[in-house]
Amino acid sequence: MKKTPAALTFTPVNSISELQHALSIAAKQQRPVILDVYAAWCTPCVALSQQTFPASKVILQLNNFTRLKADVTANSAADIALMQYLNVIGFPSLLFWDPQGHPLPQARISGFINADNFSDHLQQPLFSIAPPSASQTNAK
Repeated sequence: MKKTPAALTFTPVNSISELQHALSIAAKQQRPVILDVYAAWCTPCVALSQQTFPASKVILQLNNFTRLKADVTANSAADIALMQYLNVIGFPSLLFWDPQGHPLPQARISGFINADNFSDHLQQPLFSIAPPSASQTNAK
């Protein structure tokens, strides 16, 4: 009997400083980070949390990530500052950082993505911990 993995929990971040704090902890733990920027009125955001995140394979993959969520529904000054800081213009926006704490703008997802496509997206090598020598030789 296959056990359904436990539902994912996301740590809320409500400001740039909270985000930076969470990112620094994740980098110390050598964990990649996903940040889900969403608003409660956004239909694709709701679909993402009801259809994509609960998928078993997605849960198993995201268990390796530090999972953060920014609820910008209120559109407060802190929300606006955070969205500007992250360059978020639409919802949902999924932002990623590598295990060393570097942002991965090329991995960003804007809009709804289904579980299969998201699972494929999470298999990219940029989310895994590269040995130091490899990342230095590939530096741009």
